[in-house]
Amino acid sequence: MSISGVLSATRDQLSGKWLQGIVTLVVYGIVSGLLGSVAVGVLVLGHLTVGLALWSLNISRGQDASIENLFGGFKNIISPLVAYLLFAVAVVFGFIFLIIPGIVLALGLSQTFYILADDSERDGFQALKDSWNMMKGHKTTYFVMHLRFFLLGILCLLTLGIGFFFLAPYIAVAKANFYLAISGGGQDSFDAEYRVD
Repeated sequence: MSISGVLSATRDQLSGKWLQGIVTLVVYGIVSGLLGSVAVGVLVLGHLTVGLALWSLNISRGQDASIENLFGGFKNIISPLVAYLLFAVAVVFGFIFLIIPGIVLALGLSQTFYILADDSERDGFQALKDSWNMMKGHKTTYFVMHLRFFLLGILCLLTLGIGFFFLAPYIAVAKANFYLAISGGGQDSFDAEYRVD
């Protein structure tokens, strides 16, 4: 798979939709921040994460996308909650024992919320297992892609932080494109010119 292909597709898909992307990610950040500050609110962060994945996948597939997508994760109350809690526990324990296992677990389980966005009836635990299997052979590529995001984040500091408004939707859609590339779920919109196996 080509990281450049994924990122090139992302730029094309966001063309003319940057404002929508910025507004959507700002709303996501505000709502997540408010809920994350409340004990009970933490229990719905998984639903919002599925919602963001749904919005990102819609952009990637050239389908209608709107801020309402952020709340699409509430179609199934249990699965996103189970997936989020198990994901958090696994990654935290991985980091407690050693940093590397935590990173490996985070990479391996990273596609969980895209899987749930694609299939709202999927069991949360099964989504975690599917993500782990899906990421076999792709963890290094995904890690390198995030290193590129980190470097772009450093450049955003030079813009007094303004660049982060553009980087956030770019990262969200790029991660959706990565999911489509490894899952084979985007044949209609993820053009062959971007797909490098």
